[in-house]
This record gives sequence, C-alpha cells and structure tokens, in this order.
Amino acid sequence: MDDDPRNDETEAAPAGGAPALPETPPDPRGPAVPPAGPPEPGVAAATRPGFTPPPWQTQPPPPYGAPPAGAPPAAPPPPAPGDGQAFGVTRGLRPGQVPWHWRDVLFAALIAAAPIVVLAVLGTISSGATTAHQTATAGVALAAIVSTVIVDVWLVFWAWFFSLRKYRLSWRSFGFRGYEERGSWAVAAALIVGGVLATTILSTVSDYAYRRIVGPVPTENVVTIFPHTSAGLALFIVLAVLVAPLLEETFFRGFVFQGFSRSWGPLAGAVVSALVFALWHQQLSVLIPIFGLGLLLAAAFYWTKSIYTNIAFHAVFNALGIIAWWFVRTKG
Repeated sequence: MDDDPRNDETEAAPAGGAPALPETPPDPRGPAVPPAGPPEPGVAAATRPGFTPPPWQTQPPPPYGAPPAGAPPAAPPPPAPGDGQAFGVTRGLRPGQVPWHWRDVLFAALIAAAPIVVLAVLGTISSGATTAHQTATAGVALAAIVSTVIVDVWLVFWAWFFSLRKYRLSWRSFGFRGYEERGSWAVAAALIVGGVLATTILSTVSDYAYRRIVGPVPTENVVTIFPHTSAGLALFIVLAVLVAPLLEETFFRGFVFQGFSRSWGPLAGAVVSALVFALWHQQLSVLIPIFGLGLLLAAAFYWTKSIYTNIAFHAVFNALGIIAWWFVRTKG
C-alpha cells in the first residue's frame, strides 16, 4: 500500500482531472473592506457592504461638561487665594474656611451662657451684701477647678453641637491637626515667644494707665482663690496651664474665631472673638491685656492652622503669670 500523501490529493481531484489547490491561509489583517463608493439608489448607507459607522454613532456621548474627544487636556485651575508658601508654612485651608457662621456662634453662646448667668445672679443675691473675701484654701481651689471644667466643657459642647455635629465634621475642623511643614514649628515658636513678650509689655502699659486713671490695680479674681502653698501651686498649674488653655482655645479660637471669620473675614473675626474672650474674664483691669492676647492667639491660629500652637501659647502665658504670683509677693 502506498502511503504517499500526494496520492490523496490525486484521488480528491475533481472529475476534470486538475489537482485541487491547497487552501489559502486567512489574512491576519481581516477581510478586505471594499472602498466606499457612491450609495446605491434606494439603499441606506448603514446597510452597504463594508460600511463603517462614524464614532459619534457608536460611542455614548461624553458627560456634561467633559471636553470633546481629541481635545487637549485642560489646564489646571489657578491656585486658590492663600495657596503657596509663607515662612515655611503651607497656605492651604485657612482657619475660617468652615461651614458654620456668626449665627451658629450666637446661638451657641446664648444657649451656653443663659444658665451660667442665672447661676451667677442667684449666687450674687444669696451672698447679700457680704463683701468679705473668702479664705483661700486647697478645697476652695479644687472646687474652682471643678466648676471651671464644668463651665468650659458646657461651652465646648454647644460649640460642637452647632458646628461639628451640625455639619458632620471631625475635630480637625477645630484645629486639632498637626503642622503641615517642618517650618511650622519655627513659626509657632516665634509666635509664642513674640506673643508672650508683646502681651507682657501690653499688660505693663495697661497697669500703668489703670493706676493713673482709675487707681490701684486689683488682683485678678482667680489668684485670690489659691493658697500660697505647694498644694495651691499644683492646683493653680492644673487649672491655668492644663485645663483652661485646652478648653478655652477650643471654644474661642476653634469655634468663635472661625465662625466670625467665615462671615466677616479673618481680621474682623479676630477682633470680635478677642473682645468676647476679654469680656468672658469679667474684670476691667485685665480687659486690654486679654484683648491683646486674644488677637495674638487668633493670629497664631491663622498662620499655623493648628490649635496646638494656641494651647501652647496660652499655657506659657499663664505659666509666667503663676511664676510671678509665686515669687513676687505684692500687697493686695
């Protein structure tokens, strides 16, 4: 038997006697498309052989506002006001660029202050005409710390209620965020040192003017409740260096200053929040120094965008006051 494959080709040849040619392999480029000619009469273009529809008939339309196909990429938007670098600090989202405004601040302040004012009036009425100073003891100082914590937490709660809770924000919106650049540490340190020096000078000038116009400068109310002992010193540090800077900066700068800045701009927000901060201390003799301190604290928050700068600033300022109270004994 012959196994030559050519015999199969011979047997498969047609009756005419010519051998069958091998099949041509398919063209990898696909079937040839005949050139498009003039449309035949009465035949739609889409049904002509070899017709390829244009892209705009086969692709979905681009979304609204998108650039057309083939258009060059759009240029990036111009930087927002305040972007860039200044003294090593990234100028991104500034304090005051928050959703709450002056009405939220007003509602929070009124609701929070109402029971405080009522209790203060009742306490004044119950004390009657008694003007004798209460003896400074560790128990009185501890009670002052507890009452201060309750009042300040009450303020912070309503600040949170009318800002973070209302607009579903995190505590970072109050300024509890780290520094964006390494240079921010230097800026924060410069603001703290310069602010403390400026406030000290302002306090000295204010005391001089008060003595010339009104009379002897009275001792601050908070100083009279702490005994001049080691326990009194420790309690004073807890209140003035740990508790007050944290809670007061959260309310007055994180909430009040930002709300007013959102409505009226950072300058007006700093002035109004500093005035509210000074009036909160309820003592005329320190009104001007605390107002200046509030302005410097608002500036520190605005430039570093971190409430930690304000807390440190406030704590250092109060610590210097405690040192003066402990080592410099004056009459009255």
